[in-house]
Formats: sequence, structure tokens, C-alpha cells
Amino acid sequence: PSQVQNVIVSISGNSMRVKCEAPGDVNGPIGLYHLEVEAGNTLVRNLSQSKCNFSVNNLQYSTYYNLK
Repeated sequence: PSQVQNVIVSISGNSMRVKCEAPGDVNGPIGLYHLEVEAGNTLVRNLSQSKCNFSVNNLQYSTYYNLK
């Protein structure tokens, strides 16, 4: 599939919510959405679910995270 669309990240305290819409070109049935949260080179969370609406809780303050 192509990339997901309209990604929105909301941050509140030490939590974040990541939402997105389905890819423009699915090329088959929609399966699972995957979210990887990394701090530097360390994988902090690896989540999968049927809807692109992820809650990521208990993050460290003053830390930069990369989302994939």
C-alpha cells in the first residue's frame, strides 16, 4: 500500500495519540496499522491494531521520539 494519510499527533503530558487515515492505494484488503516509537536507536513501543488510532502512554518527559 501507499503511505497513510493525514497523520495527526497530539501530545498531552507524557502521552501521545497518533491518528491517521487509510492509504490512497490499498492494493488489497486493509489489514493492520503498525506504529513503532523509538527514542534514539531504542525501540520503545511496537503497536499493531485494525484502526489507525494509537494511544502511547507513560513516555519519558524531555525525550525526543521518532514515529514510524
